[in-house]
Amino acid sequence: MNMHKSPIFQNPESEGGSFYWPGKPDQATAIMLLHGFTATTVEVRPLAKFFNDQGYTVAGPLLPGHGVSPDELMHTNYADWIAAVENTYQELQLKFDRVVVIGESMGGLCTLWLAAQHPEINGILVFAPALNIHNLWQARFFWPFVKFKYKSNIDLSSPWQGFNAVPLKAAAQLHKFQKIIRHRLSEIRQPIMVFQGKLDQTIDPISSVEVMESVSSEDKELVWLEDSSHCILLDKQMDLVKRLCIEFIQKLI
Repeated sequence: MNMHKSPIFQNPESEGGSFYWPGKPDQATAIMLLHGFTATTVEVRPLAKFFNDQGYTVAGPLLPGHGVSPDELMHTNYADWIAAVENTYQELQLKFDRVVVIGESMGGLCTLWLAAQHPEINGILVFAPALNIHNLWQARFFWPFVKFKYKSNIDLSSPWQGFNAVPLKAAAQLHKFQKIIRHRLSEIRQPIMVFQGKLDQTIDPISSVEVMESVSSEDKELVWLEDSSHCILLDKQMDLVKRLCIEFIQKLI
């Protein structure tokens, strides 16, 4: 029984499934957007709509295990998440001359994985990459005995959609994924812009610094956002984020 006041699945009425929104026929660049752990595409849709309004085709997969229940997420692993983002990327890569990948939190890790795997990706934008999360390493010891950990400091006024209970077995998979990404960062050579909110209490902000120091990209920039928390793409500084993102993408064309 959930003894917590917060709902297990926050904002279930919102549309958080996979999406593919075609852009202008003459636009040869597509943009892929990847959501975070326990979240849905709700957190990337506002930025996706902005790009789509500019004429870009945008796509965002709902990652396996997300959007239904924490129990379903418990039965997925990082290989499932990788397979999903790989499938979406391959679909875009066949249709468009250029592909830019954007990801938030665990979606940022998926973005980094794709960039290392596919040097032909034209550029990446990463928001609050979940490379370092306090005490996440403990999940692999606790999950055989404790199924879920309930989140604290939940903002029920936020439009964010997702689970307020973290399945520890899936959290252990995220920890494995972190280690894989850390070993592949030096393979990344694409232009990259990383955004980190100074009010982030979900990940250790050193994650963004580590990404910047480890990638081999010549064109790289770290943007610190003074008034943003972890879910940057639903936070207060979206006007600045949109401007920097569109400038970054236009430079690639």
